Parts: sequence; C-alpha cells; structure tokens
Amino acid sequence: MKRLTIVLALLFIAGSAFADDGGLADRLFTLDKVKAALLDAGLTPTGSPSFSATTETEGGAEELNPGKALLLSAIIPGAGELYAGYKLRAALFFGIELAAWTGVIYFYNKGQDKDAEFRRFADDHFNEDDYREMEYFLATNAQDTGFSGLREDWEQLDWEEKIYFLPDSGFTHDLPLPEDRERSWSLKQQFYEMIGKYIHQFGFGWDDNFGDDDGLYTAYFDGRSPNSEYYMDMRHDSNQLLKTSTWGYNIVLLNHVASALHASFTVRMLKQRARAQVGFRQVEYNGRQVTVGGLDFRW
Repeated sequence: MKRLTIVLALLFIAGSAFADDGGLADRLFTLDKVKAALLDAGLTPTGSPSFSATTETEGGAEELNPGKALLLSAIIPGAGELYAGYKLRAALFFGIELAAWTGVIYFYNKGQDKDAEFRRFADDHFNEDDYREMEYFLATNAQDTGFSGLREDWEQLDWEEKIYFLPDSGFTHDLPLPEDRERSWSLKQQFYEMIGKYIHQFGFGWDDNFGDDDGLYTAYFDGRSPNSEYYMDMRHDSNQLLKTSTWGYNIVLLNHVASALHASFTVRMLKQRARAQVGFRQVEYNGRQVTVGGLDFRW
C-alpha cells in the first residue's frame, strides 16, 4: 500500500503551553502513529500529542468487499458498481448488457428464419433423385469402365468406390444419404451446403439447370442455375445474421468481465482512500518546543 505523509510544521509562540497541558495528551491519538509520521518527515518527536481527527470516505467504504463487488458484476454487469454506490456506472454496464442481449436474440432469430427459408427453397427446387440418376448415368456411360449394376447398388457404394467410375473433373464430394442425414445434424448441414456450393457436381439436381451451351449434359454440369445462385445468396444472408449474433454474444462476455474488474478495482480504491488522519503535537526543533501539524493519507 502506497503511503504519502505530509507534515506541516507551524511555529507558534504559545507552543510551550500546549506541551505543558498533560490532561490534553489523554484525549489525543496514540503516540506510535504520530512518531512514525514524524520520523518519515525527518523530525524527532518529543512530548505528547495535542490533537487528532480521523475521517472516512463517504458511503462507508471500509465495509465494502472487492470480492463481493466482482462476483455481483460477474453475474449481472453493473450490480457491483451499484453496490459501491456508483449508480451512473451501474446503469451504463447494465445498459450495454441489455443492448447486447437484444442484438444476440434479434440477429439469431433472423438468421434462423433465413436458414429455414433457404432449406424450404432447396426442398422445393433441388431433386436429389435427379442428381443421383445423372451420377449413375455418368458412371455407366461417360467412361468405358464396364460398370453395370442396379441404381440401388450404386447408392450403397462408398464414395471411394464411386469415384473410380465417375468422370475425373467435377465430382469431389459424396452427397449424404437421406437416412444418414436424419441421424446426423452435421450431415444435414453438409447436404444443404454442398448442393449450392459445388454447382459443377450438384447442379444436375436443380430444377432450372440449363446443361451446357447445347442443352446437353456433359461430364460435369457446365451451365447455370439461377435457383442455386438465389439459394446460395440466402445461405450467405443467414450466415451473416448468425455471425452478427455471435458478435453480440462476445460483447456480453466482455461486458461481464469488464464490469466485474471495474467494480472490484473501484471498491479497492475506495477502501484505500477511506482513511485520512490529521493531528497536531509538540516536538523539539532547534532547542525549542514547536507545534507540528500532520496529515496522513492512505491509497
């Protein structure tokens, strides 16, 4: 704890009268505190103290607990500041908390609404059977592989086996089967991402695909699909809204930490500044009794 001691030496003609008043000494603060202050100032104390007073910071800062302030604000930002008596600061942190949570909820709900919208659009405009039929057709006809078999058998093959029969260009990802998507949320997310992102492979499944310039299907989808482009725009909007919601959540966490630390430091500063002592006493200076005033601060 830092300590600053200011000693003011005042010379009074009537100093000796104070020194001779033995009854006054019983009404003063203890000698050891005065002696320590005077020694810090380079003076040698003699006699007895003559007057003292102690002050405290308004609001009873000595009774405040920094740990309690930190815990209160960690739970509800601003609560620790209110505990320390700072209503305006408490309102500021609590206002940030409300605004951040409002943003989290608003943008998350908007993102989820957009997510449901692009899923419905894909269900209406992407035909998985059409894609798998083209995949099977290319596997049996686009290359001289000698492959033959039922479509049901084709669907059940692992991707490592399928890729052997598919054209070299355009086919890079395996589309999860419906039954697998029902069991796995991540596979369902993967399905909705791939059908729009990898257009050269999954463009065959969109209901407005145009094939190549001659209106024919080549080894991979070389045309365009406005529906798939519109679909990907919706997915992008959904991702941006959800990302914004995440930023709001980060602000919530930061606000809790900032408010907790601020409340704890504020209480510590109040407690360290809570005590101030002022007093007068007689000391011998250059062979004479003089009255010395002392002011002691702690912070």
